[in-house]
Amino acid sequence: MNPSPASETGWMTLAVLIGLFAGGILAVQPSANGMLGKHMHHPLHASLYSFGSGFVIVLLISLFCGILPPRMSIAPSQLPFWAWIGGAIGVVMVTTSLVLVPRVGSLPWFAAVMTGQTLLAMMIDHYGWLGNPRMPVTPLRVLGVTLLILGVLAIVLAKRGAEAGDLRPGTSNELNPSVAVEENSKE
Repeated sequence: MNPSPASETGWMTLAVLIGLFAGGILAVQPSANGMLGKHMHHPLHASLYSFGSGFVIVLLISLFCGILPPRMSIAPSQLPFWAWIGGAIGVVMVTTSLVLVPRVGSLPWFAAVMTGQTLLAMMIDHYGWLGNPRMPVTPLRVLGVTLLILGVLAIVLAKRGAEAGDLRPGTSNELNPSVAVEENSKE
């Protein structure tokens, strides 16, 4: 039995809302980890604490819900190798973000991460990789990814311009009209 369009729309709406929430709280994670990393002797120590706190929270929730020990529906050897790499990917994300976000800021980092995620997700969907349903690439999806890439470029260029002093408030009459008014009134 195929799901009804209404139920698919409901699930999509729920997924988008939860995704927005998860993305919002993810914006805090690199800064928190970066602060922790600044005060540790090595970035991996901060990753260890970050994952340790996550482990403790999941363990406590599992205990509270009475769902320990973990059980599988198939033998672990029957899973594909890539089913085991989620934690390793998390280590890459946490460690690289806690090193890079304090140096480049949250917005360029997340813009690049979101674009990378979107590009690979589009390929995963298109080819039906990793057990996902096939969803072909469409011109509208390509347009969306192109806009994300252009957005990353705009964010990076804006950051470079601000660092170079080109976009500081008050340095250009065109960017700050109140300065132009004050200068004209002095003449």
